[in-house]
Amino acid sequence: MKFTIEKDVFLKCLSKLQGIVEKRSTMPILSNSLLRVLKGELEVTATDLEVTVVDRCEISSSEPGSITLSAKKLYEIVRELPEGPLELRSKEDNWVEIKSGKNLFELVGLGSDEFPKVPEISQYSLMELDAAVLKQMVEKTIYASAGEESRYSLNGIFLEKSEDKKGLRMSATDGHRLAVIDREIEPAAKMQLEKGVILPRKGMAEVKKILEGVDGKVQFGIKDNSAAVKTNATVVFMRLIDGEFPEYRRVIPEPAERQKKVSIAREDFQRTLRRASLLVDERARAVKFTFSPNLLVMEGKNPGLGTSHGECEMEYKGDKVEIGFNDRYFMDILAVTQSDKIKLEIKDELSPVVVLPDDDSRYFCIVMPMRL
Repeated sequence: MKFTIEKDVFLKCLSKLQGIVEKRSTMPILSNSLLRVLKGELEVTATDLEVTVVDRCEISSSEPGSITLSAKKLYEIVRELPEGPLELRSKEDNWVEIKSGKNLFELVGLGSDEFPKVPEISQYSLMELDAAVLKQMVEKTIYASAGEESRYSLNGIFLEKSEDKKGLRMSATDGHRLAVIDREIEPAAKMQLEKGVILPRKGMAEVKKILEGVDGKVQFGIKDNSAAVKTNATVVFMRLIDGEFPEYRRVIPEPAERQKKVSIAREDFQRTLRRASLLVDERARAVKFTFSPNLLVMEGKNPGLGTSHGECEMEYKGDKVEIGFNDRYFMDILAVTQSDKIKLEIKDELSPVVVLPDDDSRYFCIVMPMRL
């Protein structure tokens, strides 16, 4: 195997694999990326057996072949090389030589026959959807998914058809908060999603990365117990989470019950919350929200450090209400929202609060209260 490639092209390709490769795996091959020389292209692949990323980039003066190399070390080597072309050539016993100008590295690898079998995108029935729409749906839900392995069915994004059957809905929850977004996607009507599927958090995080800067359409498909997302050069395969997603609709207060309605400028809300959060207890992250007519007061308390107090104006005409919230839950919502105003709809101190960005009627969040 031999090929010549521009340093910046190779580095961009290898960077897409770094979130996938296993750092401490019982299978050494999972710490490696698979390099395959095809006709005028280099294909690089990484997998942890749950998520697989395949990327292709242009090369020149190549000779066919394949090998696996440490994904981390290869990336570090290429990153430190000067700009311009570099050459990678395989030698005996799975050694490779990497040359760039006067720089020379020799790196030992493992045979490509040891690498797990890579899925074939041709086996999927793919539909086209707008890259920006998919990226937005992932961004506005993934933060609410659980990061705990013990709650496996919450470790992802639940994908189903929207209630009007004209598009897709993504939902995510960790048991303390919920994010739900609907988008009209015409080809979704043909998808078999009667029961919905759970897309793994790690896989969708990689999808979010590869969609950065992608314009136009991407392809998406589900086959058996896996899903695939394909851009022009990159494919992400992921094994679906096997489990039952909770019946999240039960925790959403009925509109008639949400009598206390608040409207607040997003930037004011964000700034005041950030200040109140400076002195919260790191374990509980509890901030007390006091809603009074046209005034929101936020207070943080840490017995070992002190207290914090912030105020901001808002539109509210109801009775005084005091509720405790985890500050990070609201910070995460505000980080993915560009709306000028945020609406909160409250039933009482012990019920979930509905958060509604002013500019998106098909996106909402639920935040559970905390006992202060």
